[in-house]
Parts: sequence; C-alpha cells; structure tokens
Amino acid sequence: MKTSIYKIAVILMLIVFLSITMLGCSKGENYQRTAFFMDTKIDIAVYGTNKKQADAVIEAVFAEMQQLENIFSRHISGSDVNRINEAAGRTPVKVKPETIIVTRKALEIAELSGGAFDPTVGPLLELWGWGTEKPRVPSAEEINKVLPLVNYKAVEIDEANATIFLTKPGMKIDLGGIAKGFIVDQGQEIAKQFSVKALFINAGGDISITGSKPSGEKWRVAIQAPRDPQNWAAVLELEEGSVATSGDYERFFEEGGEVFHHILDPKRGVPGGDVSSVTIVAPDTLISDALSTAVFVRGKEKGMQLLESLQGIEGIIIDKDGEIYISSGLGDKIKIL
Repeated sequence: MKTSIYKIAVILMLIVFLSITMLGCSKGENYQRTAFFMDTKIDIAVYGTNKKQADAVIEAVFAEMQQLENIFSRHISGSDVNRINEAAGRTPVKVKPETIIVTRKALEIAELSGGAFDPTVGPLLELWGWGTEKPRVPSAEEINKVLPLVNYKAVEIDEANATIFLTKPGMKIDLGGIAKGFIVDQGQEIAKQFSVKALFINAGGDISITGSKPSGEKWRVAIQAPRDPQNWAAVLELEEGSVATSGDYERFFEEGGEVFHHILDPKRGVPGGDVSSVTIVAPDTLISDALSTAVFVRGKEKGMQLLESLQGIEGIIIDKDGEIYISSGLGDKIKIL
C-alpha cells in the first residue's frame, strides 16, 4: 500500500497569485504570515495598514481560528464534536452556539444535495482509515455494516436547549467538510474589527478574500490541473468572495493497483463522483467548502444541475478526461488555460 503526501497536495490545491511586491504600493502596505493548524497550512495577508496593526489583525484571526478548531475537530478530546460522537444513541450533548450553527448548515446542505454531502459520514471515514497514517480499502461486508449509521436525518438539534443528539449508537458526525470554511469566515469577521483595506486567508485551499487590492487589480485564483500539479487548468478573477476546491488528488492512496481518494459517497460508502475536481465560488467559505464536496459526489451532470439552481453560487467541474465545465454565471471571471 502506498499513501500520498496529501498535506502537500492540499496546500497546492489552489495557488493565489498575490502581487506581494506590487508596483505603486508603498512599503508596509501588505503583511503576510503563515501558521499550521487544522492539519493544514494557513496563510494570511493583510493590506492597507501599518505593521503594528497588521500584527494585531493576524494574531486575532489566528487565535479565533485555533479556538474554533478546538470546538469542531472530532479528533480533539473534549471538543463539541468529540463529545457528540461519544454520546451517540445515549443522550443529547450541550454544545456551543457555533456548533449549532455549523451543524444546522451541514444538515441544510445535506438536504439540498440529496445526501451527497452528509455530516454523519464519520463511521465511513474511520472505516477507510482517513485521518490515520494507514488508510485501507474495507470489504463490502464492512461497508454494508457501517452504512446504516450514515444518515443526516438521524441528527437532532434542539436549539432551545443548545443540544445535538445522534439517535443511533455508533453514529459519528464529521464536520471537516464544512467547519474549515466556517472557521475561515469567522477569521474574516474578526478582521472587520480593524481598519484594513483587504484581508486574504488561504486555509489549505479554502480561500476567502475581502476588500480590494490597493493597486486596484482583481484577485487572481489559479485552479490546479488535477493530473498535472505543476500547471493550472484555469484562472479566476475576483473582486472578493470565497473559493474552495475538492479534488481526487488531495488525499489518496494506492492499493492493488488502484487509486482511492478520500471523498466518499455517503450512500455507497466508497469514493464518489465521476469527476477529478470541483471548484466553488460563493459569497462565504462555509458554502463553497461544503458544496465543493456535494457537487463532486453528485458528479458532472447532477452536480452542474445543482449549481445552476443556486443563485449567487458558481462552479467549475473538471472531469476525469480533463474536460472543463463552467456554470453559466462565471462569464468573463474565468480564463481557461
């Protein structure tokens, strides 16, 4: 068995062309810093302020993001998600308001996508060994045994009492496909407390941009060619917004001469989709994060149908042959390379 170095693949998933040494910008107009948490690389760039204030912005954003990771990670003992999973089938668990918000949105997107996105996919992820050093291909018998535990409709949220309950023993939620987007959005909310012209956050490919470059140029986001990590398939030009990509090249392993990626179809319990990557452009990162997974699992035709039904949300689908499909609202915002 061969496991990919998937952390690097995730970091390379989207590269943003930031004109860090922009012509015409005075010294000190942009500051950058990098950290590593949420099992990925986090890049922040602040524009249009001085170093002291930029440092304050970045410290506040990182602190908020790390605090939220401690709430949402199912791998952290005592986190809200960890406690919900431990109490599955036994008792509702009192959680923080942020957990109610994200879980509610996860269930809404699960319903919207017809179950292609499902936050209760945790037992399948564990069965396949994702999140460990040794992922594996489970047997059909093992998958069939776990599938009854994957059902977003068996999640009960009591907002009045601030509790979440998984009604079946053995159920486990995993908010990894949506919480990172929410965490990035909350970082932007913290930054609004400071007077900066623009803030860019890239959390392992979940990208959020607010404000304009001092140069007046648009932000340029390059989408990786799935089968050629050294080249780009397309470039987006945005004034602001959020971008997220799900791809079969992010996390994968080889076994028995076959390649298996981490984006599982919740209904079948195996890697889903007939595409190689999906990039979503949306007003907020929570939506782009979750929908990139949902559209990937739905596949080329049903995924594009979903995109075309959603107002203010656009997407790019790259199939396994390298063909690129673009939703109708992107227009002149994208250049195919």
